[in-house]
Amino acid sequence: MKREARLILGGGAAYGLAHIGAIEAICEEFDITGIVGTSMGAIVGGLYAMGKTPQEILALALDSKTTLLFNPGWVPFQPLKLSLDLIKSLHNKKKVMDLFAKWIGPVKIEELLLPFVAVAYDLNLRKTILIDKGSLTSALRASSSLPLLFSPHEMQGHLFVDGGIEHPLPVAFKDLVPGSFTIAVNVLPPVSQEAEKIGVTTPLVNNDLRTHEVVIQSILQNQGFVAIQAMLHNPPDLFIDAHDPRKNMFDLANVKDFYDFGYRSAKESLAGMAEPKFMAHLLNRYQGLISHLMKRGHVTGETPTSPEPE
Repeated sequence: MKREARLILGGGAAYGLAHIGAIEAICEEFDITGIVGTSMGAIVGGLYAMGKTPQEILALALDSKTTLLFNPGWVPFQPLKLSLDLIKSLHNKKKVMDLFAKWIGPVKIEELLLPFVAVAYDLNLRKTILIDKGSLTSALRASSSLPLLFSPHEMQGHLFVDGGIEHPLPVAFKDLVPGSFTIAVNVLPPVSQEAEKIGVTTPLVNNDLRTHEVVIQSILQNQGFVAIQAMLHNPPDLFIDAHDPRKNMFDLANVKDFYDFGYRSAKESLAGMAEPKFMAHLLNRYQGLISHLMKRGHVTGETPTSPEPE
């Protein structure tokens, strides 16, 4: 008989596609009892909670329209020559809502097969909001509104942006869904304790990178640091690092590679559970890393709340 586990799925733009493969591997050994997700973790987790299989979610991600909509940096054969008009169109919130509505339909979170919470950040209230009721389409749009990639999502007086702004790996909210065993999947870039000195003659600018790409990449790198802090402050029973260092944040042209990497990473971590003190050693390693970077720290804030259902 399979064990039961609740999932915590973090954000990370295209890196979050690894969640699909990770869920595939986890489901081979566990029955999922609930999901808390941020950004791409909310999208993948929400689709799974409504009954779609990992293979069905993978098929949606492989669709060319999905690739173009979620990746302003990707155009076949001309990846760095995206026109301003196309960039503006990608910010069109109606396009995103139409895509989610096509995938999901008029499904409410209360109607899902599994308990589900989407994490978003409200710019008006300046606090995290936990969405556990109402339209699933609207919840996923709110949670995944990464600044500069998508416009904020307006909903019942809230102005939502990506939940990863404050909680890129929402382990703090694991108790909002049922389960006694928690599995957290992180896909964000790693944190380094090393720094490098360079001379003034060292080239500093990659002219191929556009402003919005630089900003989003910087956001995700900072979120990687916050995610590790969150994991140390609220340790899960199993932590899966599914960040693929070979890819970039907009690399949706290689969906299957992310899926495969997520699957392998999850299988390796699941196998590691059999080793004595597997998680204790992992937590000690990350704690040592954080200690090199700061004396003490974890992100705190006001207690997040849930909006009224739509």
